[in-house]
Amino acid sequence: MDIAKNIAKKDKALFDTLIEFEKTKKIRTKTRLNFTIDKTIASRFKKLCREKGYNMSAKIEQVMKGIIEKEG
Repeated sequence: MDIAKNIAKKDKALFDTLIEFEKTKKIRTKTRLNFTIDKTIASRFKKLCREKGYNMSAKIEQVMKGIIEKEG
């Protein structure tokens, strides 16, 4: 029980993942985000991704990861 409490304190996301696994027997490593983006930028990005065959979420995730690695 102490181990579980320590995990919950240090890494809530990991603890929540473990709880979900106990319930569903599946591990989900993705989360849904909800934020607003300029309509023109969103439209142009969506069009570019469609033309190039990119996954929009994967591209956004790459940019976010780059920012974290640079600034984090």
